[in-house]
Amino acid sequence: MAEGTILVAGGGIGGLAAALVLSRAGRRVELFEQSERFGEIGAGIQIGPNAFHAMDYLGVGDAGRAKAVYIDRLIMMDGMTGAEIAEIPVDEPFRRRFGNPYAVIHRSDLHGVLLDACRANNSITLVNKQRVIG
Repeated sequence: MAEGTILVAGGGIGGLAAALVLSRAGRRVELFEQSERFGEIGAGIQIGPNAFHAMDYLGVGDAGRAKAVYIDRLIMMDGMTGAEIAEIPVDEPFRRRFGNPYAVIHRSDLHGVLLDACRANNSITLVNKQRVIG
């Protein structure tokens, strides 16, 4: 390990994002994942405009936008009755106001975007099960 290298534990969405931001700050990063392979489990997640701003900062905004599904309204419903409680428009006027969309993306798609960016970054070394993989 090089002097001044920062170690990151965990190759999920948070660990990959941390590695990218640290590399932007000029640091070398070794990211360790305990699983046999880098991957993400779970379903979709919601991404608000601020998250897209953060993704832009990490250099993965365009790739994330390409994988996201854009919605025009958020609907909150009662979990017991199914009745609509509230509706929030997140269509074009919302996008213009906040400079980015509100969208949904599958966790594995977002993870893949971040993982690809880490693999392409010479300041980041990915290690899993004690072997260097990227």
